[in-house]
Amino acid sequence: MSPSPHYLATHGGVGQVYYCPPTMSTKRLREFNSAGTTYTLAEDLSYHNFFSAFDFFSGPDPTEGFVQYQNYTSAIEQGLVGYLSDTQSVFLGVDHTSKNPNGRASVRLESKKGWNKGLLVADIRHMPASTCGSWPAYWLLGSHVEINGKITWPDAGEIDILEGVNDYESNAVTLHTSTGCMIDNTTSPATGSDSTPPPFTGFLKTDDCDVAAPDQRKNVGCSIAAPSAMTPSRPPSFKRGTASIDADIAFPSYGTSFNLATGGVYAMEWTSASISVWFIPRVSPQFNTLFPAPASSTFLNTTLDVSALGTPIAHFAGQCDFEEKFKNLKIVFDTTFCGAWAGAEWESGGCAKKTGVATCEEYVRENPGVFAESYWEVAGLKWFQKDEVQVNGYLPYVIPKVVRIWPPGPSGEES
Repeated sequence: MSPSPHYLATHGGVGQVYYCPPTMSTKRLREFNSAGTTYTLAEDLSYHNFFSAFDFFSGPDPTEGFVQYQNYTSAIEQGLVGYLSDTQSVFLGVDHTSKNPNGRASVRLESKKGWNKGLLVADIRHMPASTCGSWPAYWLLGSHVEINGKITWPDAGEIDILEGVNDYESNAVTLHTSTGCMIDNTTSPATGSDSTPPPFTGFLKTDDCDVAAPDQRKNVGCSIAAPSAMTPSRPPSFKRGTASIDADIAFPSYGTSFNLATGGVYAMEWTSASISVWFIPRVSPQFNTLFPAPASSTFLNTTLDVSALGTPIAHFAGQCDFEEKFKNLKIVFDTTFCGAWAGAEWESGGCAKKTGVATCEEYVRENPGVFAESYWEVAGLKWFQKDEVQVNGYLPYVIPKVVRIWPPGPSGEES
């Protein structure tokens, strides 16, 4: 059953870029940005800092969902958002009592600020349950680029950290870009040795991040599915590219199983060379070591070394310029219903048979009570960035905006 949040009373950049001294080439600058594994807290968006850092989107759902996104005032009046003092968390819910022919009331929050590279860490205690008709997502969206008055998604990129539809029980991390971003199938042996663990524990589903890739379904992007089980370490007998990981502990990466395990921490690292995502369940042995916190609060980390997180569930690397394809990413939390994914899979995914209702919209409209568990409880949200480190004696500057990095290499190319 949905918790009762306290009344919400509060309401509310420029990304960092590194200036390149004349003696440091663009290539060396990217190497500098990717070096090291330790990050320092740059911005804490947790609890009382949360709502002032976000805008409430209240327009028509871009994914054509059966939903009515509420503005700030309406969301408060309907009890869809608030604070949970017992866990020092924020609550983001949906209407689960009314029948509305125009769609179910919900919220979509988009951060006011966008970021460029870094480490985003979210401590999530509860997410919308695995319920037919629902489509929850925690994701990053590049600031829209307009050409001749038209929005050109996804020219600034999209990273879906935690997303699924209907009664899914497992997460898949997905990137969406314009053409020119291919991910290596790094679950395949690269050196002929089967004993070396791969760079991620999940399973590559699609490798072309282009939403219009000719050999993939429209808008699929490149996607890595989370593993179905977890184990503290990879045994020497592990075989690359196989489904078995010699473990029988369920990996609660999404939905109802995620909630039964009281959630956990999702961490996303974005560098010039790759994008990686980790999930550390709250029930896992290393959780309290990695994220020490009082019983009623979120993790206290002001620095974080990603090498301590172990192998990520997803690691995207390959023929992709991660600085060019992803820009000024904003954090988004939302719960929609039906639409271009949950609705499209209503029959093929089994929900029509499971519910006995012919359409997704009819089910969502007529059964408000089944969405009582369709809420987010976010205990912590923090953005980390790498400390500035001297490279060949130079300390890169932080400036509000840079149009061009100078000088170029031979013939105008990077060197």
